[in-house]
Amino acid sequence: MATFPLIHPNQAPRTNSIGGIPVREDVLFTDAKGNEKSALRNTAEKALDKLKVVLPKMLEPGETVLYIAPAMAPLSIWEQLFLGWYTLHLKGVTLLLTDRRLLRFRRKAKGWRDWEWTRGVQAARWGDIAELKVKGWLTRTLAIKYRDGKKENYQISGFGPGKKMKTVIRALFPAEGGTLGAASGQDMVSLCPECVKPLTPRVYQCSSCGTKFKNEMTLFWRNFFVPGGAYFYTGFTGLGILQAIADVGLVVEVVTWGLVALRVTAPPAPPRGEAPKTSQYAAMIAGYVFAIFLLENLISWVHTRKLVRDFIPEH
Repeated sequence: MATFPLIHPNQAPRTNSIGGIPVREDVLFTDAKGNEKSALRNTAEKALDKLKVVLPKMLEPGETVLYIAPAMAPLSIWEQLFLGWYTLHLKGVTLLLTDRRLLRFRRKAKGWRDWEWTRGVQAARWGDIAELKVKGWLTRTLAIKYRDGKKENYQISGFGPGKKMKTVIRALFPAEGGTLGAASGQDMVSLCPECVKPLTPRVYQCSSCGTKFKNEMTLFWRNFFVPGGAYFYTGFTGLGILQAIADVGLVVEVVTWGLVALRVTAPPAPPRGEAPKTSQYAAMIAGYVFAIFLLENLISWVHTRKLVRDFIPEH
């Protein structure tokens, strides 16, 4: 495994242990120019404190933390079109760069400025990454191309972290090339938050320690038969409440116009000058509203299925 003795010319390599976690202070507590700042130290130490439950047992012997940055996980077209600002809560992650791996910790907003780890963790070895770049200027994107051909884009939160990460990546992936360690033959792998062993995709129980995770079958039934059920199941109560209100309203509309279509109840009185609505017209309205209901729930199922496939512990 290659080492990275020098990242900033004005900072000598300096390794220390914080809460049992080996870190490179000359990298973790400095900006893109290598200048140490107390605000950066405080932010990094808070992040390490939030991950102290899992990080010490997750790091390999001799593995050292280089940098930590907040980011947004890759977004699908559906998420970009329909989630809007809520993606900040739904797709937030903390990226942690070590001298051996890229680690990804799923996070959830806690108030306006704080966050908490939601026990989701993935890892990729540098040897499995063919190309790693920080792109953009005002909005920085971490573009990853794995050796198996898969690509991912993470939006880095903040101008400073993006600029700093670009500096660190230059050392990890020098232009002249270099050995970054043995490849595992995989891209980003989900790990169990309890025993930190690799998890099998779409098998929702850890084969090593037996930890159980939320599953797709339960998600499906809750999504389509409980108002807002998919988001409640995955832990996003706010979004669940919003969808539950919409679901109930749409179901009431479908039932109302369905009864009119079946001639069980009289149609609502039309505005003056308009013709009364016929049973056929009421059936069309009921069908249209029902289609909206199905589309809305299909979107929520697609969104939350991705979360479940990243493994959410049941307890």
